[in-house]
Amino acid sequence: MIVPEVHAQDLISDYQAGNRPRLLDCREPYEWKQVRIPGSCHIPMNQIPFRLQELDKDEEWVVVCAHGNRSYSVAGYLIQNGFRASSLAGGVTDWWTRGGQTESDYR
Repeated sequence: MIVPEVHAQDLISDYQAGNRPRLLDCREPYEWKQVRIPGSCHIPMNQIPFRLQELDKDEEWVVVCAHGNRSYSVAGYLIQNGFRASSLAGGVTDWWTRGGQTESDYR
């Protein structure tokens, strides 16, 4: 299966313009506390199969992880389950490197 990927620079532009897609961060809780994209939903990767009902199938989801590997797998899983989903290529790391807004529990 080929999973669509969104590039950080394009997503940052959309985000700054107020066109904010639904973001699903699939990282572990300690990663989420360190840094995250504001407004993103957090469900760790291993909990997603049990928590699909929390996600709106009418929304288009961009799945986020640290570097884009886990999010690619999770986006593929969502697509197989009837969701519209893509993966953030380069993850939150590329988002932050390109100047995307972040927040943290430690700031």
